[in-house]
Amino acid sequence: MTHLPPKLVIGTRDSDLAMVQATHVASLIEHAFPQVAVRLAPMKAAGDLHQGPLSQIGGKAVWVRELDRALAAARVDVTVSCAKDLPGPHQRGTDTTIGAVLPREDARDALVLPAGQPGATLDDLAPASILGTSAPRRIAQLRTRYPHLTIQPVRGNLIPRLARLDAGEGDKPLDALVVSYAGLCRVSRADRATQLIPASVLAPATGAGTLVVEQRSGDPIAAHLLDAINDPATARLLAVERGVLAQIKGNCQTACSVHAHYTDKPHRIRVDAAVFHPLGCDAIHVAAIGPADDHGGLVENITQLLHGEGVERLLPR
Repeated sequence: MTHLPPKLVIGTRDSDLAMVQATHVASLIEHAFPQVAVRLAPMKAAGDLHQGPLSQIGGKAVWVRELDRALAAARVDVTVSCAKDLPGPHQRGTDTTIGAVLPREDARDALVLPAGQPGATLDDLAPASILGTSAPRRIAQLRTRYPHLTIQPVRGNLIPRLARLDAGEGDKPLDALVVSYAGLCRVSRADRATQLIPASVLAPATGAGTLVVEQRSGDPIAAHLLDAINDPATARLLAVERGVLAQIKGNCQTACSVHAHYTDKPHRIRVDAAVFHPLGCDAIHVAAIGPADDHGGLVENITQLLHGEGVERLLPR
């Protein structure tokens, strides 16, 4: 029998969204193990403080660097992150491992307009409308499909971004934002979405809609606790998505999407992968279906298809 600790400390970023996510994980663990006292340890991430491109300060690692350090120093026992914000497996090292993957929420992106404006879709936006977003994946696809819109890179946490949109701040106020719909739902702002953008229009982020809980590698107690809240079905999907990301060595500058989902047969997985030129002038789309118990085979198949289409020309050098 695994010895249960009297308490568990969860490391998290201190943004509104991150705190909601960590609180949700804490409630799941407390429900599974009522005898374990769970508390949160919020901390500021470098990515929350920097307003420029992530590539200037170390890529996606800036979202988890402080969390990883706290985990390595045993100041926290586990950490909570959005799967889409994690660096690829090829960038993570071996000191941490994913101990739990929570059930996937809606993976789509959403369009948000300033408060009080009538609902609209991307197709309704007037020419030269200023659309705020930051992800290279979104920017590349929006430039291709909506060349008449002005794409404005926007960084920052979700709630401040919504406030900026509503206040009309800056020399060129934003006309709309594109954000994660799952994020809106988590902070009780789902009603702000005027359009849930179909995946056929905006391919989802790798790991979209999925929360992960990481632990120190080789920590059997944390592994036992997290196994109780892990969703194996979503974990398989995420393993495929992140496996492909690792094979193409995707990073924060890579405009790509790898999205896996179960077909109408629950033992089979379909993977849709796309890599885009940052300027939206070129793209590769591939897809494959395979058995759910062979995620390694699916990763290899998708990777071969991407290389067969010449994916190297679209990857950051």
